[in-house]
Amino acid sequence: MPRALLLPMTQLPLVGRIAQAMDVLSLTTMLKKTATVILYLLLGLLASGCVAPSLLPVAAFTPSTDSGASPLIVTFDASASHAPNGVLTEYAWNFGDGSTGRGKIVSHSYQANAETQFTVTLQITDQQGQQTSTIGEVTVYPPSEPVEDSPSIEFVWPFHYDAEGDDAANLNDEYFTLRNTGDDSIDLSGWSIENDRGETFILPEGASLSLGANVTVHSGSGINSSAHLYLHAAAPIWADDSDLAILRDADGHIVAYYAIQSC
Repeated sequence: MPRALLLPMTQLPLVGRIAQAMDVLSLTTMLKKTATVILYLLLGLLASGCVAPSLLPVAAFTPSTDSGASPLIVTFDASASHAPNGVLTEYAWNFGDGSTGRGKIVSHSYQANAETQFTVTLQITDQQGQQTSTIGEVTVYPPSEPVEDSPSIEFVWPFHYDAEGDDAANLNDEYFTLRNTGDDSIDLSGWSIENDRGETFILPEGASLSLGANVTVHSGSGINSSAHLYLHAAAPIWADDSDLAILRDADGHIVAYYAIQSC
């Protein structure tokens, strides 16, 4: 049986060489067209937002103030932070004094006996798990000098910030006691009590505190008397782990404060 004769392309008949060249040309053209189609498809997806480059989230925040006398309450607003690829899932704060917090808008109270600069760090996380952080500075000065001839009132230990059972269902068991340590009776009309988150509650109009007397202030509702006052709050006022109670007079001056810290 005769063997097939294999010839190089240069020895193929002219018609065979033309056909083989056309096959190569067709393959090259097809590949070029496929690459062009893929390129236009990718460009279309990018333009439509279906495919986006992996961009890091942008962290930014604004403090309500960057300096003041102790105790200084600062509200930090991270609304300017954003995620180019989607949404932010977490806002983590380090206030620079050993305390931390979470949330887009948070408040924190700083205390210092000498001028102190605290570095505040915000770390944000997007839905892809990508993280970015930014920092800011808050300067806290020593406590302001007491207002001349200001009333003398102090918080009586212990501060009953953790009501028995469910705090929300037992608001009147969340209370604190004030004592008049001055030289005269005190009119408490217009006075206020404030927590670490900046929530303010006004003491009942006409309330007073006699010389050397105590008055217990409850978060819930009841009938006011010389010994008991009620703030009529709709929810617990004091956090069970840590908080700060600030007592201000009718002019807004700080008269006394009490740092709450669970053991």
